Order: sequence, then C-alpha cells, then structure tokens
Amino acid sequence: MKHKASLLLSISLLLSLSMLAACGSQQTTAPQNTAAAPSAAAPEQPVALTVGGPPSPPSLPILRMIESKAMGEAVTIDFKIWESVDNLGALAADSNVSFLALPLNNAVVMYNKGMDLSLMNVNTWSVMSMVTADPAVKEWKDLKGTTLYVPMKSSPVDYITQTFLKHNGLTPGVDVTLQYTQLAEGAQLLLSGKASTIVSIQPQITAIQMNNSQVRSIVDYKKEWQAVTGLSTDLPNAGLATKWSVIAKNPQMVARFQQEYQKALQWTLANPKEAAQLANKYLKLEAGVVEKAIPHMALEFAAAWESREVLTKYYETLFEYSKDSIGGKLPDEQFYYRP
Repeated sequence: MKHKASLLLSISLLLSLSMLAACGSQQTTAPQNTAAAPSAAAPEQPVALTVGGPPSPPSLPILRMIESKAMGEAVTIDFKIWESVDNLGALAADSNVSFLALPLNNAVVMYNKGMDLSLMNVNTWSVMSMVTADPAVKEWKDLKGTTLYVPMKSSPVDYITQTFLKHNGLTPGVDVTLQYTQLAEGAQLLLSGKASTIVSIQPQITAIQMNNSQVRSIVDYKKEWQAVTGLSTDLPNAGLATKWSVIAKNPQMVARFQQEYQKALQWTLANPKEAAQLANKYLKLEAGVVEKAIPHMALEFAAAWESREVLTKYYETLFEYSKDSIGGKLPDEQFYYRP
C-alpha cells in the first residue's frame, strides 16, 4: 500500500498543473516553416542532449530512446525530471535543454510569454476520466444533487469537466457541487469512502481500481470531447516541444528526434511490461501498475502541425474560461514545428 500511495503522489503531476507563470526570457525569432524535411541521419560526432519530462505518460517514450540509443551510438540523452511548474519553467529557460515533454496548456503559455519554444507533437490524449464507487451513478443525469471531486481548480481538467457538465444539461455549482482537491487527495477520498465520484487521470485510475475493484469509469472523455466539438479526434493533453534556437542550429537532429520519439511511443504500447520496467528504473514508479495502465494512457503520436484544428479547439475551450490559461491569446502558426 505504501508503494501505491507513493505512486499516486508521483504520477499525478501531468494534468494537475494549472497555468504556468510568466518566465523572463526573450523570444527567439522563429525561422519560417517552408524548408523541406531534412535528412534524419544519426550524428557521427559525440552529442549530448538534455531532455526534460514529468514522471508520467509523455516521458515513457523518452526512456525507451535512452535505453535503445535511438538517436545513435554517439548521442547521450541526459533526462531531467520536472515535478512542478517552477521546475518546468526553469528547464524551458535553460539553454542547455533541447526537448521538453509537457502539458499543452503550459506549452502555449510559455510561448505566448515570449519563450523560445515550438510544439513538435501531441502524444498524450484523454487520460482523464470520471470514476465512481456509487452504484446509483451511471450517467450524467445521476450526478444531479451530488458532489463531484475535481482536481485543481482553474486547471484544464476543471475547465474541460465543466464544459462537459454544461453540455449534458448540468450547471456546475447549482446542479452539481464541485469540490476541488489535489489528485492524490481525491484518490484517497474515494478509496476511503469519503467521496463517491471523482475526476482523475491515468495511470492513477488504474492504481485506484487495483485497490478497489468496485470503482468504475462512467464518462469517456474522448467521446464527450467529440460530442461537444464535432471533431473526430481525441481530447489533447500533452506533447513534446523543442526550441527554435535548437531547430536553427540542428534541424536534422530535431527531425530525427521527432521520428525516434514516434517509434519509441509505438514500442511502449507494444511492450507494456518492458516500458513499465523503465518507468520503475528512471521514474521510481511501481512497474505493475504502470504496465496495467499503459493501454489506458491514451498514448498516440500526432505531429503538432497536422493537429492544429484540434489544438485550436482545445485552446479556445480553455480561453473561454480564462484568457490566462493559454497566456492571453491563441498561438500563431510559428508555435507549431514543421520540418
């Protein structure tokens, strides 16, 4: 139980992060996205890459890249774990950091605040879900008159959940009482019987269900997103970013990193046991829980440039609730990496 409690605390970081504060770095002028895709050959000279990521789903492919020497024998990847908004901001501002796995709202906030950043891909989608231990709660209408525990007020998970409640005819704060908690706290309340229905994320949901088999998911956030937006795509949550300064210096290396990350993500899905062992080795997460959760983590690669429609809708949804949630404005096309 101690190990699973530790897991609930450490893997809750990704979607519980709210808005990133402004960082005082100057924006680098972005090159035009008009060049043909460069060759992605492995470098022959020794190269050291510093890559940052949270102890959660988007980092799993990076761990595979480290172990398999995906970038070539001459490339060493130094992986830096970030566990708070301040950690993330510091890594983004560090000129030695070339790539960052991060929530999509944080990426656009930093870009709009003038940081040297370019979104390469979306890799993690609707890991959010609503789970309950109450047998009477089976669909949206059953939430009326109840208390719903939601992680992190004014975070993307809060805004998206409220959007779905309204779409299903429920007024937040009137028909449904919203009680805000930390992610780990919500899980503990559910497992202790003090809460009956909560919103949480993977792989935390898997850890909860391993402790209580009566806990079940009652809302598919992917389907709800599609119903609200009319899009056929999933709800985006996290991605991988680089910097325009890195692209300008070595476009071939950036193109190769994108390709190898995609391959590593596919490997993660195909090899959950081995990927979970890497999560234990590098992130100190419980391998058994991660292995069981990987099929539910909504890991899927999509190039950012090709995902502008769904990303724009996502950012517009956050913007509707709070301009600050995306740094005050929608990003321009230079935000999206295009080889």
